[in-house]
Amino acid sequence: MDRFSTMESFVRVVRAGSFTIAASQLGLSRALVSRHVSDLEQRLGVRLLTRSTRSLNLTDEGRTYLAFCEQLLRDLETNERSIAGARTEAVGTLKLTAPKSFGVLHVADATVAFAQAQPKVRVSLLLEDVSPRMGEFGEKGLDLALRITSARNVSFVEEEIVPLDWVACTSPGYLTREGRPRIPADLTQHACIVHVNVLPSDHVWRFEGPQGPQSIKVKGAFMSNSALALRKAALADLGIALVPRYVVAEDLAAGRLVSVLPRYRTVARPLLAVYPRTASVPPKVRVFVDFLKTWFAARNVNQAPRASISRVA
Repeated sequence: MDRFSTMESFVRVVRAGSFTIAASQLGLSRALVSRHVSDLEQRLGVRLLTRSTRSLNLTDEGRTYLAFCEQLLRDLETNERSIAGARTEAVGTLKLTAPKSFGVLHVADATVAFAQAQPKVRVSLLLEDVSPRMGEFGEKGLDLALRITSARNVSFVEEEIVPLDWVACTSPGYLTREGRPRIPADLTQHACIVHVNVLPSDHVWRFEGPQGPQSIKVKGAFMSNSALALRKAALADLGIALVPRYVVAEDLAAGRLVSVLPRYRTVARPLLAVYPRTASVPPKVRVFVDFLKTWFAARNVNQAPRASISRVA
């Protein structure tokens, strides 16, 4: 069995959270992808994933091996591009879309910096809370979309730009009225504020803590596809929200919101660059994606930037 193929299958399974979705993305059968992961575990002599009917979770050895695989695959891609020769010059119009809140707070600054560094590229940035459907790339003339959820489409490439921390939080007023959850299972007795259209199972919140990974199905008291709307609902004492940390960093620092379940860590979700899979990636797209990776690596995007989130809201 080709080692790189098994490693790529393992990485895809972890990112997708599903053998079926990973197989679809790779254009392989589910059975073959499952065999790839099993072969890896047999060769390494350790279990990389714990499987159940509802979820897949990394073991400690799996987390270590995932980091190794991702770095190795990144290095392989970088070296192959280097060997293939220098890129042609980035020119033309680059049209992209990004989530509104993250776009205003972070992507806008990054895109402005890119436009300054690449004066021959005209940039068109669209900020919207509804992620574009794959068919809309052609209709809208999009070159690239920044998303927090996987496109799950083999016709598109997905590259991780930066991991985004998420936090479970609520207002002091809600805790005074309803009490504080002590363990993730307590969330089933609370009103929860749900970010829809981010993951296939929006109502399942995943935590890692002293007893290992836990998946809890919550009841939505308020739901939205906008993280800014979820923040406002939490500030209005409507319930407990699971939101990107950058949206509520100022509120947490000021005490307007407080984190719950501090002994449990929520699973980070990556910001992805999604673009059509073609025989040759347009230079303007390749240069922009590489620029974003470097730009975000130098900044703590999980904290609110100088532009206040309250002004964005």
